[in-house]
Amino acid sequence: MRIRNWIFATAALLALSGCATGPASETADLPTPKTAQEALRPYYAGLQSKLPVAASNPALAADTVLTRIAFGSCQNENRSMAFWDIIAAQKPQAFLLIGDNVYGDTGATWSADIPTLAASYRKLSTRQEWDRFRRSVPMLTTWDDHDFGANDAGGSFAFKEQAERLYESYWGASDEVKSRPGIYESRIVGPEGKRVQLILLDTRFFRSDLVRMPYRDPGPALGWYLPNVDPKATLLGEAQWQWLEGELAKPAELRFIASSTQVVTSAHNFEGWTNFPKERERLYRLLAQKGVNNALLLSGDRHAAGFYKADVPGLSKPLWDFTSSSLNFAFGKGDNGDREPDPARTGGFWGIPNFGQIDIDWNARKVKLSLRKDDGSLIEEQVISPFG
Repeated sequence: MRIRNWIFATAALLALSGCATGPASETADLPTPKTAQEALRPYYAGLQSKLPVAASNPALAADTVLTRIAFGSCQNENRSMAFWDIIAAQKPQAFLLIGDNVYGDTGATWSADIPTLAASYRKLSTRQEWDRFRRSVPMLTTWDDHDFGANDAGGSFAFKEQAERLYESYWGASDEVKSRPGIYESRIVGPEGKRVQLILLDTRFFRSDLVRMPYRDPGPALGWYLPNVDPKATLLGEAQWQWLEGELAKPAELRFIASSTQVVTSAHNFEGWTNFPKERERLYRLLAQKGVNNALLLSGDRHAAGFYKADVPGLSKPLWDFTSSSLNFAFGKGDNGDREPDPARTGGFWGIPNFGQIDIDWNARKVKLSLRKDDGSLIEEQVISPFG
């Protein structure tokens, strides 16, 4: 990935050099770029193309008492979107769209301005069911690889800064998000005693390179990646870690932490926090140090869904990871659990179109996690008591 990105960036710079004017001495003293991203900044600064913008979205009022939210991932902008009307009928007060919100790397030309990503956003805006939902239900988002710009890409992706510009334009990112690298953000909603914190992590912009197995034929059934045990390897990057520590220090009765990739499971070698075990242990330690017994993890990416839990030292309650994927781009026909045995998973591994629904009962101090088909019918559910 790193070599390929440098090739792309170098090609872009060579193309740009043909457009330069003035003597060579004017540029001879410019500092040598240290990264592909740095090399491309002058080019991006000169782009004049209009960036895509999503339809207006209602604000989630800060005093809202949340009793139902929904979430999902992996939405292909070219496939059926009838599911949005189904989700709307469930009357969620907010929806979290947590990655692969479009498939902008499909048919990519690898131009530095990522035209296929911009085209995917524009295509999404033409879909009527999406437009209706977007205009009616408050929404928070984060990205995964296919709306970051390249399959399994991370911090060395040459064009990530343009991907960030496209993301922030389309989703109407806050000034806070625009002020820093990456697209992570957090929101606390509800009055004291019923505060819900919604944390959306960025698992792409800062992520170290993945460690890949040696090639073999046939390939491994459950992915090519090995754990990256380099002490310097990171998933979130130090700035985001410091931000997360500050967010978890804020008072809230219930917290949802959205990660585009799965956190708890180690049953596969596809992408996930299992690729960065030191980072996962850091997350667990941080939750324990802060006494965060009221957090639930939400994840996507896998084109299949399920419930996972881990017993984390220092936490008084199990840590749940609710995976919902894919909204309309599933790869299976039912429960694929036999293909991926997993002691951390509590039920099936559902490779069918799905979305997640979360119902909060403040009086009973219970939370119901419902995995639902794209017709709204129930697949599985868990009732838990995550309150501290």
